[in-house]
Amino acid sequence: MSMPSSLWTTDVFGEQAADTRCRVGQGLRNMQANAQAAQEQAGSRTTRVYGTSRYENQYERLQDELKQVPGARAVKPFGFSYELMLIGKGLIYPFRYSNTKSDVRSARIPSRSRLVRELFTFAPPPKHTQVPFDLDFGPAVPIAEPRGALATVPEGTQLVLVPFACNASELLEAYWGIAALGMNRQLEWATDPEPLHLPQEVTSYTLRPISIPGQVTAHTGFAEGLEPTLTLSSRTASDQALQVPVQTEAEPIEDQSSEDDATH
Repeated sequence: MSMPSSLWTTDVFGEQAADTRCRVGQGLRNMQANAQAAQEQAGSRTTRVYGTSRYENQYERLQDELKQVPGARAVKPFGFSYELMLIGKGLIYPFRYSNTKSDVRSARIPSRSRLVRELFTFAPPPKHTQVPFDLDFGPAVPIAEPRGALATVPEGTQLVLVPFACNASELLEAYWGIAALGMNRQLEWATDPEPLHLPQEVTSYTLRPISIPGQVTAHTGFAEGLEPTLTLSSRTASDQALQVPVQTEAEPIEDQSSEDDATH
């Protein structure tokens, strides 16, 4: 679906704005498809598998799509397992804000982790800030200086949020825009959060069948097993002369391991 680019997207992404918009929506569709496939394959009664897969795919499937945009660059925050995509002046950060349809203007960032605080150094300043002795909201959270690859992004980079709503049954809606991080993790939108088109077609399906080597599917009876290999040796002439008793089993070898070894 072709939609005209808004002024802020053109300013941030330049001539790649329309392509970036389409690819973000496609990446979210692929995220949902892969997470649902993982849940189905697991056959679990809970949706934990979906949740874990969805979290991983929200970064990796978007990266699959956005790395095809000319000039795109992957940026890995310090101590973070995934990479974020930088296109033009826009650093794209996807997150789930709800598992049902709800007003995105009331969305909150899921956590105020060190990573989130580093990312929001590329966002507009909030209108209201907490004072150090605010009894209602607790002490002010210090600004976190960007580390790792975040410290290398060009001056003027802007954080572009991609909040989306989904659950194990359906991808419901998604938006993108620029916002400040206000009190209680509340977003203060500097742009109108624009709805993203979510296509039905899946273009990146990463779930692969697990190849399991052939296994024995039934217990083998004693009479059906392979005959053991016996090692026979004749007694020496001296043993026969001295009438040494026949030894039918090898002397046991002392085990040099102990239970303590297994704990190290």
